[in-house]
Amino acid sequence: MLERELTPLSRWRFYPRGLLALALATFVLFLARGMILPFLVIYFAQVVGLGEALVGAGIALSSAVGVGATLALASTIDRYGARRVLLYALLALAVVHATLWLGQEPLVFLVLMCAFGISVNVYWPASDTLATAFLPPTRAGEVFALQRLANAFGLGIGGLLGGLLVSDGKLTAYRSLFLLSAAGVLLAAVLVTLLVPPAHCGHRTASSRGRTGWARVLGNRRFLASQVVLLLAVAGFTQFQVSVPPFLRSEADFSERAIGLLFALNMLVVGAQVPVARWIGKTPLAYLFAGTGLGWALAYTVIALAPKEPFLAFLGALLYSVAELLFVPAAGAVVIALADPEHRARYLAFSSVVWAIGWGGSAWIAGTLLERGTSLTLWGGTIVMMVGMSLLAWGFARWLEPRPLSLSFVDEEVGTDGG
Repeated sequence: MLERELTPLSRWRFYPRGLLALALATFVLFLARGMILPFLVIYFAQVVGLGEALVGAGIALSSAVGVGATLALASTIDRYGARRVLLYALLALAVVHATLWLGQEPLVFLVLMCAFGISVNVYWPASDTLATAFLPPTRAGEVFALQRLANAFGLGIGGLLGGLLVSDGKLTAYRSLFLLSAAGVLLAAVLVTLLVPPAHCGHRTASSRGRTGWARVLGNRRFLASQVVLLLAVAGFTQFQVSVPPFLRSEADFSERAIGLLFALNMLVVGAQVPVARWIGKTPLAYLFAGTGLGWALAYTVIALAPKEPFLAFLGALLYSVAELLFVPAAGAVVIALADPEHRARYLAFSSVVWAIGWGGSAWIAGTLLERGTSLTLWGGTIVMMVGMSLLAWGFARWLEPRPLSLSFVDEEVGTDGG
């Protein structure tokens, strides 16, 4: 096969330049976001002193508001183009990052988190719609793997830099961190403006839009079933970003620098995302979800023991990251595989809503449990949920995937032009 004869460097030539440029912008964006995301709960709950319960509620509120924004604005991606909506979302996100540090009073914090939720939840479907337009649907898993590779490296390096910059735990250091993060988000917007061309996933007629729309999405039972599995998976995915940092800081005496190292370890493992996605290309997506659930159940079991033996936090992070290699391409590819091309933006918007609900709801519950000092309940519940998700995915396998659905990579030559 031609692909097997390619060197790792030459394989990149088989990606359109527009997609590679978008991956670069994604790396810069998540480098900027990675500086603050691991420390968001620590800053507001422990440095400012708002408490984990209120911060968890703020994250849940941001997700709820983001859900409404996503549903209301999803059609604008079809109408005005994914690239334009993506740029607006990035500009809004830059403003939010520059002002988040001001949320030192409950009301101000909640207002800022609402703005945060709107910008983030509009960003995702716009970014995914643009990215998946550069390659055929059969390579959707590869697109999401490439995007995840970019944001994982950004989050890892950003988390490491952020941990170093706020290692003294002072309020002024955190303020500088938020402002630096905002500058990085602006740089990502500039890169999209200069380097990423518009792209279209297929022809749409006005009559087809009017006749179907959201009704077509909500009538797709196989898609809705896949999103139930995804919702549980996102709740597990969230705990590593939201719950693990404050848990380790308060109960295992981890410093911000050590927490940054955990995310750097995650980055190193997820660096294998693209080749792993190719390797698992023929594996049914339901089995990838099932493997993810079991892997994360084991990872959180190990992390829960970190207060007794700190090195277990790094072992748990390693196990989590390996399972994440299965989750990311499956989570994106299942949407593309079950979506109608002319309504792809709406399917991706619905999936973004599922992410928001899973992220916000689990963050709220986790924050409440952490503030009450019931971390055993948090990790026990998470482990049970991950095992349940794995069993559910396994049970849904035949109904979800009569074909069956897989990443389905093909050895097809893709042009190297910008779009």
